[in-house]
Amino acid sequence: PSNGAERLGRAGKAMIKSLMLVGFQTGGVIFERYYGEELRTVEQQAQWLLQVRNATAPEMSLLVRDGPEQVAAFGEVTILYKLIQDVVLFLAGTDEHDALLLLEFARAFEACVRKGCGLGQATGKNRTSAEKKLLNNYATLCLIVDEMLDDGVVDHIDPNIVLRLVRMQPTT
Repeated sequence: PSNGAERLGRAGKAMIKSLMLVGFQTGGVIFERYYGEELRTVEQQAQWLLQVRNATAPEMSLLVRDGPEQVAAFGEVTILYKLIQDVVLFLAGTDEHDALLLLEFARAFEACVRKGCGLGQATGKNRTSAEKKLLNNYATLCLIVDEMLDDGVVDHIDPNIVLRLVRMQPTT
């Protein structure tokens, strides 16, 4: 593909282990996808979520506004996490893929979600929460993830292509 996904590669195992969106204030999981044989059961996923939360908890206070991404690690896993309005994106990948590749994916994902789910840019106190908008646009969110990831392997990272595919418009 000519969309940049070839640089992110297809390793023998899943590059992206999980993608989760969690309410910053509530801590409730809004969206979650897990990839790899070791994350197939509900018990494995619950343990994984606990590991991700434990690895990122010490620096969670750094997420005070949209923007700066944070990186944590445990074992062979790199976790990139960032605040998108009132939602935290947790993106975990295997150690053979560095944080810069996760960062490229996360920024493309954020651009798609902001446009596709109507989040826009955070402004003012009286904005509708991102959590509510994501829940109201859950089908679009699922389509965005499905177009960007194929069983944990990055498929598309160009937000324009992803959004055209989500809207079922032909790409040029």
